Amino acid sequence: MFKTYRNLKNLHSLYEQNFVLINKLSGELDKHNKFSFQVGNLEIKSKVSISKKELSKFTDELQFKINDVTGIKDIVIKCRTYKEAKMMEVIEFQNFHKDLLSIFKLIKMNFEKDERLQWNLFMNQFLNYSILHGRAIEDYLPSWVQ
Repeated sequence: MFKTYRNLKNLHSLYEQNFVLINKLSGELDKHNKFSFQVGNLEIKSKVSISKKELSKFTDELQFKINDVTGIKDIVIKCRTYKEAKMMEVIEFQNFHKDLLSIFKLIKMNFEKDERLQWNLFMNQFLNYSILHGRAIEDYLPSWVQ
């Protein structure tokens, strides 16, 4: 039981970290319900679009669309933010919903029991990378500078 509690506590800590990171990244998301930026180096850059849908006064749903530089398939991640609890969790990764994990046998689908943790760890690392290496798509220089 202690191991389960510790795992849940670690997962909640990750949700809280993701909430802080998305708030650092998305200043424009409060004004508009969409926000875009680029990640990657100057030769190979990928556009990231975040759209927000307000579900209630205390809950928002964010959709991240990360353009694939190879053109094969874009990555789509849906997250839910809980404003009161100050948490953000990944609820859908590439159209695979967290509730569907219980339907399929985990061994046949090559999913682990900690799939939710893996999705949120990916989001945490991606948000950290975006904060460090993200760039604006357009120049936001005032007219008097240009």
